[in-house]
Amino acid sequence: MTPMHKYVINKSFDSQREVESTGFATVGDYIDFYGTDSRGDKIVTLRIRAARVETVEQLAS
Repeated sequence: MTPMHKYVINKSFDSQREVESTGFATVGDYIDFYGTDSRGDKIVTLRIRAARVETVEQLAS
């Protein structure tokens, strides 16, 4: 099983959101945070518009 990491998303409107995922990738105008399902397939756990994000930081795991 792929380990999950905790990320903090700092949004442009001065708020933060935490998300647990195995990683993230830029897909067009979006940032997709993804995990794996029970079969080992990649699934998107959160999709957010890249224009609304200032930084993404991984918390120590």
